[in-house]
Order: sequence, then C-alpha cells, then structure tokens
Amino acid sequence: DPFVEHAVQASLMSFLDKKLFVTLRDGRNIVGTLRTFDQFSNIVLVNASERQVAGDMYTDTKKSGVYLIRGENVVIMGDIDEKVEKMQLKSVSLEELEKRAKSLREEGLPVKSKAFEDDV
Repeated sequence: DPFVEHAVQASLMSFLDKKLFVTLRDGRNIVGTLRTFDQFSNIVLVNASERQVAGDMYTDTKKSGVYLIRGENVVIMGDIDEKVEKMQLKSVSLEELEKRAKSLREEGLPVKSKAFEDDV
C-alpha cells in the first residue's frame, strides 16, 4: 500500500540525525544516531553500540560505530532524550552491571538483556 509506505517513511524522517534506542527481534538493544533508511525500513545507525540494561544501570558494549539493520528485525525504536537518560540511568562497567543483574534475579525481578541469558 503506497499510503502505508509513505507514512512509514515520513515517521522515520523525524528520527534522522537523532540518537535512537532500537530493540531487535533477537533481544539486543542498539543505541546510535539514525543516518539513513530506505523504503523497506532498513536503517543505518552511526556512533552505535550494543546496550545492556539492568534496572537503572547500563553499559554500552561492542562499539562498532556503524550498524545496518534490516527493517524486519526492528521490534521497537525511539529517540533518546539525553538529559533524561543521564538523570535516570547510570553508566557502569560491564562487571558492575553483571552484579546488578544477578542481584535483580535474586530478588525475583526480570533482567531483559540478552547478555545475561547464559547466567539463568
């Protein structure tokens, strides 16, 4: 449907050159700046890295710089308000994040990060 295609492209246009948080079908979270997209909603993120989150803490790993993501693999994405991010989340080392994830699991709280699935 040409109308739907146009609506998707128009909505992606509003995200160009903004920092985005993208959740993929395989459970990974990618943070980066949207550089471009195409008619299939494939996206290119620059200054990108994988983000793992546990509670109110996060760490960015696998900083490859550029990610090309097929549109069919995107579950959800949204722009990041960097002021709010700094106020509500704390950037920590991977070791500290793993400790936090372990304590959350011990409390019976879910940890929704692919990086911690092997610990279950």
